[in-house]
Amino acid sequence: MMNHKSRAPLRLLLVTDGGTIPNWLYKSLDAVEGSKVATVVLALHAARREGRKLPRLLFSLYERVDRYLFRSEADALAPIDLQSALPTCRVVNLGHALAGSQPVNTALVRALEEEHIDVVLDPFCLLPDAGLADLSTYGVWSVPFGHGGDPRTQSTPAFWEVIEGRPSTETRLCVHWKGSDSKRALYVSVAPTDRRSVSRSQNHVYWKISAALARNIQSLAEDPDAFVERLKESAPGDVTNSPSGAPAGAPGNLAMLRAGTRLARRYASDKWTRALYREQWALGYQRGGNGRPVTGPFQTLMPPRDRYWADPFPIQVGSDYYIFHEELLFSTGKGSIVLTVVDDRGSPARPVPVLEKEYHLSYPFVFQWDGDFFMTPQTASHEVELYRCVNFPSRWRLERVLLSGLTAFDPTPAFLFGRWWLFATVLTYGAAGTHDELHLFYADSPLGPWTPHRNNPIKSDVRSARPAGRIFENDRQFYRPAQDCSKRYGYAVSINRILQLDPETYREVEVEKIVPNGESKVAGVHTFNVAGDMTVIDCLVRRKKLWTDPWSRPLHVDRVGHHGSHDSRPSL
Repeated sequence: MMNHKSRAPLRLLLVTDGGTIPNWLYKSLDAVEGSKVATVVLALHAARREGRKLPRLLFSLYERVDRYLFRSEADALAPIDLQSALPTCRVVNLGHALAGSQPVNTALVRALEEEHIDVVLDPFCLLPDAGLADLSTYGVWSVPFGHGGDPRTQSTPAFWEVIEGRPSTETRLCVHWKGSDSKRALYVSVAPTDRRSVSRSQNHVYWKISAALARNIQSLAEDPDAFVERLKESAPGDVTNSPSGAPAGAPGNLAMLRAGTRLARRYASDKWTRALYREQWALGYQRGGNGRPVTGPFQTLMPPRDRYWADPFPIQVGSDYYIFHEELLFSTGKGSIVLTVVDDRGSPARPVPVLEKEYHLSYPFVFQWDGDFFMTPQTASHEVELYRCVNFPSRWRLERVLLSGLTAFDPTPAFLFGRWWLFATVLTYGAAGTHDELHLFYADSPLGPWTPHRNNPIKSDVRSARPAGRIFENDRQFYRPAQDCSKRYGYAVSINRILQLDPETYREVEVEKIVPNGESKVAGVHTFNVAGDMTVIDCLVRRKKLWTDPWSRPLHVDRVGHHGSHDSRPSL
């Protein structure tokens, strides 16, 4: 067991590579210092070994142009002066003393021991693996990029993921402490890769890391023993620092010419596709699954050209099916909730409005409890709202606000194992977390009060975090549909079997995916629901822009097993 002091603020040492720190790191440190749980007492300026500047000229130029063209108001990489950010912190300039495998000199060791450092923060992986782990109570915390320690991804975060068209970018918050022969991952994130911009990809990843760093420092300060036990149970970091700096991965001028050509072709292809086609969400339904989900072919509910229909939630009343779903007019960009009734012959009626607000509504999760119907739609009000149906199916009244002060996407309640649970992805900062930071809350009643799960976010993975429909039961197992937004928003649905669910732990495993069938011009699917013997989905369909393109074909999706094999069988 590691030793720890009383509840005095943790003493942090920060390893930097210059006189500035990026905005994401400043925000994280400012949060922990503002809450009085930790303070940075020492900063070590350990410069990277720089390669020759001329061969990297095009890369430097690209970075500047990319950040200008795709600039964000919440710029995670905006430089903040170190002395202004940490005015009470002592700064020691080490030059290249910590680079590569050089040993830490005796005078520095003595100085660090006198500071009684609790945590060494090495966010840029400047230290060798042995580094300063033995000189702090809770080890060295670093932020490695990529998988398997690829030095290219560490020295140029997210660059090769964008250039090579990888759909996701992986990063970790790792800890290496004394007496341990490996790193442990406190936080693992798989974020979406922007198709055209490295800075946008970096922005998304770094804001999530900023929140994770502050959250884990807070957790350590509140209960060091529990933190250490959790750390022992965490997964190995599976990374190795490459502290020699930029030459390992920063591309030369010839490589940048090739990279620029790939980006230009991708941009031209995207523009050409958008010029010829328009994309529109439509609904599909199929009966006959005997309560088990099926994957089509689906009868199509195609909206008029001026709107889309998405997020279908069916309920069965008698022999009819009531499909509540989002309707968004392209002219306003604001969604509302409408209802399409499918009778016992499978014939749909025209959609009718049931709920509209001055702000956007979508994802009308409808469920029955205590004899009444309730709805928890996604809203743009920065709240999770609960509506009660007072005259089925068309009149809904706001019952109460379940959660406030957060932006939650696709709130999904479920009664499992004797408790009510609420799943939703939650915005972290800027646009980070929209598709990939899954949060969980629990309560004794759907009316609340709701308690956040201890390990929020319970999952950070763009491939299977954001909810995609009701949790369903099959063969006494519970399955959670989730969106795979790695290749694009709403690309596919991931079906995840819930392995463990309690206030302390959440574990799930993906068992299969429901993916678009390209031959049927389906580009995405992001909702999957079952009621009675009806399965309902929504699909992103691609239609020609410049002439009439009536849609009369059924919707098709494919089922891909855990090992990648295609399967159209109607059972899980």
